[in-house]
Amino acid sequence: MRMFKNLVGRWSCSAARPRQMLAVLFMGFATAITMHAQSTNLVPSAGSGAEQAFVATFTDPNGVQNVQSLSIAVVGVAPSSESGLPANGCVLNFIVGSGIIQLAQDTGKSFLTTTATAGTDQTVSNSQCTVLGASSSITISGNTVTARIFLTFTASFSGTKQIFMLAENSNQATDMNSQAEVGTYDVTASVSPAFISPSSGSGSDQTFTTIYSDPTSHIQSVGLNIKSSRNNTSAANACKVRYDPDTSNIFLVNDAGTTYGSPIIAGSATSLSNSQCTVYGMGTSATTFGANVIVYFSVSFFPGFVGEKVITMGGADETGASTFSDLPLGTYLVTAPSSGLQESFDLSSTAVRVESVGVPATSTITVIPNESFKGRILFTCTVINPSNVVSPPTCAFDTPPISVTAPTTVTLFVNTAAASAQELHNPVQQTSFVIGGLTMAAILFLPLPHRRKWRTLLSFAVVAVSVGGATGCAVTHNQGNTMISSTTYSRTTPGNYIVAVTGISGSITATTAVSVTVK
Repeated sequence: MRMFKNLVGRWSCSAARPRQMLAVLFMGFATAITMHAQSTNLVPSAGSGAEQAFVATFTDPNGVQNVQSLSIAVVGVAPSSESGLPANGCVLNFIVGSGIIQLAQDTGKSFLTTTATAGTDQTVSNSQCTVLGASSSITISGNTVTARIFLTFTASFSGTKQIFMLAENSNQATDMNSQAEVGTYDVTASVSPAFISPSSGSGSDQTFTTIYSDPTSHIQSVGLNIKSSRNNTSAANACKVRYDPDTSNIFLVNDAGTTYGSPIIAGSATSLSNSQCTVYGMGTSATTFGANVIVYFSVSFFPGFVGEKVITMGGADETGASTFSDLPLGTYLVTAPSSGLQESFDLSSTAVRVESVGVPATSTITVIPNESFKGRILFTCTVINPSNVVSPPTCAFDTPPISVTAPTTVTLFVNTAAASAQELHNPVQQTSFVIGGLTMAAILFLPLPHRRKWRTLLSFAVVAVSVGGATGCAVTHNQGNTMISSTTYSRTTPGNYIVAVTGISGSITATTAVSVTVK
């Protein structure tokens, strides 16, 4: 019961949702399944992939009317009776009577307020996984309950995971001495959304800058979905665009959200439309840099699609394994087109190559306003780091917001650091040498008896050596007349980086991606 107390504190019905409810469901997760309802099978109990339909079968000898909920946890660290559920897991609870599927927050302490219902197009996501209601179901046959739960995993959750299961009856009875681990799964999701801009904004047309990363494989396709609801995977009545880097093909999903139409080529003077949006060949482009694909999607929206929209991203690697998450990466307020030419501007950039770390490098950012734009632009930058980078470069602008009415350039500074130690002269040591010399000279010339004078000199020498050691060896080491501090600076990690540069003028946003190579 110690784990139960750690998770929920003192029980009260009024405060039982959602944190205490989650704790009750999994209070025996590390060592328990219920006394009256026990899992009999999980398919697959081992496997690998970026998405999977898990089928869990539970049997209750007292009848399925006692089964209240079925739960599955796909986690990297086994739950423990001391700390409860691990954070950053894919932990879900399937309520038998209603078909509602709940998903734990990243902290593992409570459920998300959003849920997905089996048999609908609803979804629920955290940073590890997404539950797809449309591909999930629950059936009852005799004393057996069978739950089918479809999960997709994120690239950041890749690796071998343990699977635990728990069935709870209506009395919430638990057996604290039974093990609940039922299998393992190797999450192999690889394509990961790394950046989108704007992640908030408004307008009737926009060029979205997206960055996707895949350090282990080759990216086959990437997608951008702008939709009305944050709780469904359906692409119906959405603006869902796909880009294939190898062929430069652009696809747009149909209104039903069931299939993509014929493609157009990026850079061509053609476009694709459904009832929600138009994607343009001219203005849509992509660049591959290192393990990243940078895609600029040029999109305009129709009046019938106005309102706040949710932005999600996904992709597929060279094996065809897709990485999907319904976790919102941004929102965009679609507004009705205004009469006349709307104000806008575009950004372009030059690549950066750092041959010698420690020397600032620069990229020239060119601002190209359209003929109606007259405003001030603020520039920001973000370094997109490869995975496992210890010391990335930094970026900065030295200009305040600028007024732009014609093509203008600004300078982006990319700063790197060489491994170094800070050299400092030690005035304490130098002063001690001066004082020591003067003191010894004074002793030699004092009118003291010969024997006493040499005893005094010997005592002073011992003290001087002690003081010198204390001042010279405490935190530094001697190197001639210069003291070298023990504080060092890490060298910028060599590799390929992307710096996303964004210009902001009110609700108008434009972004360019700067490729940075550090040798």
